[in-house]
Amino acid sequence: MTSEPTHDHVCLAYDDPATLQAYAQAFLTAGVAAGQRVWYVGPDGPPPGTGARHVRLDSAYSEGAAVDPQEQAAVFLRAFGEALDEGFTGLRVVADVTPLVRTAEQRDAFCRYEHLIDRYMAVHRLSGMCAFRRDVFDEDELAELACLHPTTTNLTVPFRLHACRPELGRATLAGELDMTTAGLLRTTMDRAGLRPAYGGDVVLNAAGLRFLDHRTLIRLDRWAADNRTTLVLRSANDTVARLAALLEPARLRVEVAP
Repeated sequence: MTSEPTHDHVCLAYDDPATLQAYAQAFLTAGVAAGQRVWYVGPDGPPPGTGARHVRLDSAYSEGAAVDPQEQAAVFLRAFGEALDEGFTGLRVVADVTPLVRTAEQRDAFCRYEHLIDRYMAVHRLSGMCAFRRDVFDEDELAELACLHPTTTNLTVPFRLHACRPELGRATLAGELDMTTAGLLRTTMDRAGLRPAYGGDVVLNAAGLRFLDHRTLIRLDRWAADNRTTLVLRSANDTVARLAALLEPARLRVEVAP
């Protein structure tokens, strides 16, 4: 049993500008090879040889204030559409967004935006690397940002909640969940704005969910009750299914992978 291939939405924690430039160069070069338009958003110029357009941070984001998730997503969707109109296969962006997530209010808004744009990335050739300077944040703050990406570089997170192809579910939930992740999981699910489609269930692709404890199942059941829906963990492993059978949650259903 394997989870679906992930799309190119990467969270990078970097320690120095040289590290950022190195990872950015590889990411942008891959975009050029795929025929995408490539942007580098940040204070310094793009890595040499990539042909990336240098975009000032305040040209692409509302620097200094909390972003508006819908408006921010619209900025990149317009740029994506323009790239297609001009003959490119898509848009690939590396952005050093450290200044946009320094406060708790900024991180809350940016995390909501991250999942929103991730939903578009899951089905379109819109790719992004979100870079954060490691020494600006503590581990918990970095985890808030990183867990909304399908791929992380230079850091690890216990779980990830990110977009997936619609036929697989509303989102993908992967990794390991226990009492140490309780607060972050609830916050992340709320920020992702998980809502049932047309009054139905909220389906999460759980093929990459390696472990969860009984307390997490209870919390997920409570989240579903609070949101007046049924939460479905689709393609989960047998262990998760057996645990759910023992607890008999009221608003949580586990579907085992075939």
